[in-house]
Amino acid sequence: MQILRKIHSCKVFEIILVFIAFLYYSFFINKGLILFDEGYFVHSAERILNGEVPYKDFSLQYGPAYFYLLALFFKMFGSTIIVERFYAVAICLSILVTTFLILNKLRATSCPVVLLSFLCVVAYGYPLINISNIMWANVLTALLCVFVYLHWYLTNGRLQFVYLSIIGVLLALALSLKQNIGIASFVTLNFLILFSKKRPVLYAIRDTAILNGICALLTFGWVYYFFLRDNISGLFAVVEYSKKFASSIAFTIPPITYITQPFGIFKLLPYYVPIVFALFLLSYLFKKNKDWKKFGFAFMAVTGFAITIFPQSDLLHVYPFLGSIMVAILLFGYTHKLRIYVIIFIIINILIGFYLTFFTKSYRYEPKYSQLNTQLPFPRTKGLLVEKQGAVNLIAVSGYIKAHTTQNDYILAYPYAPMLYFIFERRNPTKDAIYYQSTWHFYDDKIILNDMKQKNVKYIIVVAAYKYDTDISRFIQKQKEVFSSGDLLVYQITAWK
Repeated sequence: MQILRKIHSCKVFEIILVFIAFLYYSFFINKGLILFDEGYFVHSAERILNGEVPYKDFSLQYGPAYFYLLALFFKMFGSTIIVERFYAVAICLSILVTTFLILNKLRATSCPVVLLSFLCVVAYGYPLINISNIMWANVLTALLCVFVYLHWYLTNGRLQFVYLSIIGVLLALALSLKQNIGIASFVTLNFLILFSKKRPVLYAIRDTAILNGICALLTFGWVYYFFLRDNISGLFAVVEYSKKFASSIAFTIPPITYITQPFGIFKLLPYYVPIVFALFLLSYLFKKNKDWKKFGFAFMAVTGFAITIFPQSDLLHVYPFLGSIMVAILLFGYTHKLRIYVIIFIIINILIGFYLTFFTKSYRYEPKYSQLNTQLPFPRTKGLLVEKQGAVNLIAVSGYIKAHTTQNDYILAYPYAPMLYFIFERRNPTKDAIYYQSTWHFYDDKIILNDMKQKNVKYIIVVAAYKYDTDISRFIQKQKEVFSSGDLLVYQITAWK
């Protein structure tokens, strides 16, 4: 009876914490506007909503599932930035709920553990990436895989086949979101299913066959629909783009010499804590009596982190799995004799997360949250607050575009501001959304320029620096600048040669 009361009180505590997280996240829902990354997601979802098919009618560097779900949200609730932000909040709250479910399955239900885990997830949660970034969905699917794996690990009999089937579905979903995380989850779960449970070798092979068979069948379904039936060239284009993109970015992390700088240790912790923890897990793997349940959770978090920061290793790619890694460190250290030092270490990292949220730039490169205080008066940005000068620039350019084009006319937003198509309600004449450099878009500049000519594009909106060694950039420099506001320029196309 006492155990039941404890479980009940723990669940009530977790529900209260989820509600607190929702209130905390809600403060950031209407803050900022990211022309590049956020624009990519909403613009792609809108093209789907308008009946266009990804990989065929427009390019897409990720799997299709995330964008179809976002398009469904737009269909149900309206195509606005706030709707897109609530979509992201729903995913981030689901990450917290799934973390609590995993803790319950691991019997780590003491109030201090639950509270510290909550703070770990929230400190490195939604406010640091307060847009519908696909990385949050990657974290959620990875954690759901772990949660179902724990059920499978603790179950015998026919029910274990149900859990294997669910894991197979989740892995297929992971592969349809972002391929590198999907592959990492696939390898991790296969390893855990093969080696964590003591049973005859044939049984282990049978279990992985069930898992992989369901995953392969579902993955083949969407690959066939989008590529194999009539668009095999689209598949080759995605593969080629991924190779070019990965090779164009040099993978780096902050050098250890940062430790000699004032507060340099705090810059190193988000990068090096997961690395040190990964080495610990490697040694733990060879222990005779290991807890596969805790190891499975920690292994997935570390693997997800490693894949997410390659090749782009800026803090935006560090944040998503960092909260889960901190929870895993807490689980391993809380029962250790050095528990007090582990708790202090966790609290320091939690404080770093909140410091990054409130005292550094929002979304890593944008104005601080405290500077986002001006409303944008567009139908699709209702209730949104941005930095004052940014609002002035967008309103001014919108007025010019509205006076010289009609809704759904074609314009070009260059080089990396697909959000402008969405908030100005103008159409993209090309299959690409980003033209920053040749390795960041699928199609050749000449094809893009030809598409623009065919669709009678008259105006190009340029954001910030735009002079590159590319055909599109040289073409723009030959045109007539007709309007400017801050770092936004409008060019009128006067000649196609």
